[in-house]
Amino acid sequence: MSEPDEPDRLKSLGDRLERARRGQAGPRRESGGGADQSSGAAMGLGFRIGLELVVAVCVGVAIGWAIDRSFGTKPWGLLVFLFLGIGAGMTNVYRVVRRLGMGVGYKERKPGQTAPGAQTSDWDDDED
Repeated sequence: MSEPDEPDRLKSLGDRLERARRGQAGPRRESGGGADQSSGAAMGLGFRIGLELVVAVCVGVAIGWAIDRSFGTKPWGLLVFLFLGIGAGMTNVYRVVRRLGMGVGYKERKPGQTAPGAQTSDWDDDED
């Protein structure tokens, strides 16, 4: 019968699974760079956050400077739009960081909101 063959097949399956697990557990390297993909993604996210903050402040300063130059309100336009740019940059950073754990295409549900396609029932057990 086939009973003596089964332990060998199971052992070989276990060996193959173990080799596959070891192959996946090792650090993944990019071709040519040698940097770990996860650290590269983290570095990219850090650059994005820093760039969004710096760009928002620079745009605010540029708008404030242009308003001061046009209307002759020397420091006030620059100061107001500097702080508006800082606020906009911090808001952008908050939005990016808040969405880190979410998958692509997923949106946060508001409290009490059901998932799309979920069945809701108006029937209640204790109405008798």
